[in-house]
Amino acid sequence: MIRIKYKALFSLQFTHAYYKTGKCPDILVVPSAECNTTLHALGLRFLQTDSGASIYAKVNETDKMMQLLPENTKLTFLLQLKNNLFHNITDINLLRSPGQVFYFNNLAAQNAAEGPILVSDTNTKIVTSDDLVRVATNFFNFADSGTTTSKTATLTFIDSGDQLTQTVDNVDNTFNFSFDLNKSNRGRAVLNIDGTEKSSFYALNTAAVSDLFGIAEIYFNASLPESVQFLLADGTLATKHFQVPFGNRSTKWRYIITRKFNTEIDTLTVGKTNGTSINFAVSNGPPGTFIATSDQAIPMTETPILGIKLGANTGNPIIPNLPNPAPNLVRPEGSETFSDILITI
Repeated sequence: MIRIKYKALFSLQFTHAYYKTGKCPDILVVPSAECNTTLHALGLRFLQTDSGASIYAKVNETDKMMQLLPENTKLTFLLQLKNNLFHNITDINLLRSPGQVFYFNNLAAQNAAEGPILVSDTNTKIVTSDDLVRVATNFFNFADSGTTTSKTATLTFIDSGDQLTQTVDNVDNTFNFSFDLNKSNRGRAVLNIDGTEKSSFYALNTAAVSDLFGIAEIYFNASLPESVQFLLADGTLATKHFQVPFGNRSTKWRYIITRKFNTEIDTLTVGKTNGTSINFAVSNGPPGTFIATSDQAIPMTETPILGIKLGANTGNPIIPNLPNPAPNLVRPEGSETFSDILITI
């Protein structure tokens, strides 16, 4: 009987500070059409996991890869969200511009004990707006200004080296460039006009754009640093677990308390005094309503915070453990973000 053995070449692992396990179950990883073709051609196997995906390679009896990867192999994975409240619990911009997605690769990864981290921010080491890229599909249009007679633009596709060049004339001191992306191999692209970089973006197949949250690309090249190298020259696997960490959103908690049954109450207190204290400022809202707002933003977590107490001028606690906010009630207001909790007493 023929037995075929596979070993992990690398994995993509999404983590999230909101979840008590630290693992993020909210990202669906889908190989692009081109990636599927490459995986099949190289005898690689793709496996979806609870918090990402893994790629397995066929190995021989000495655990060396049977079919080595060609230089400059690129595997592109499309990322989709499985949780429609992901933006609420995650420390990313709620007001992200249309046409932007998150982009991660292993070309400039940060070292970490758990595995290379594929994010841009070297301080927080979590996903931030620095990881956003603009995407374009069929055409890329760009308007430049100036007073010269004409300008020449060159659109360079970083991975393939393909270039599209266009020269346009001055029309009312505006130069309108339009590139047909169907004439390229797509991927990361940079626009230069008369030798000056003007824009960068990611060119995608139209079919890949629907419900797209992000893109992750894993490159193989012998010149890459050892820290991200998952295959050695002799075929030995150096399995890497690439990490994409998300931070949990912090919001100011705002209890909106309606007095319906306890009509004698005219003063309320809200606070947590056990363990790490959390203070709330209580103000009067519309008649019969109190609003208690935390002094500081509180990180959202899957594990509830206990001991936030609602008290009154009667001297007795009304609710010893106020509920934590639900992830669906997150409201940006100016420079701050609030989580609202509705209480009736």
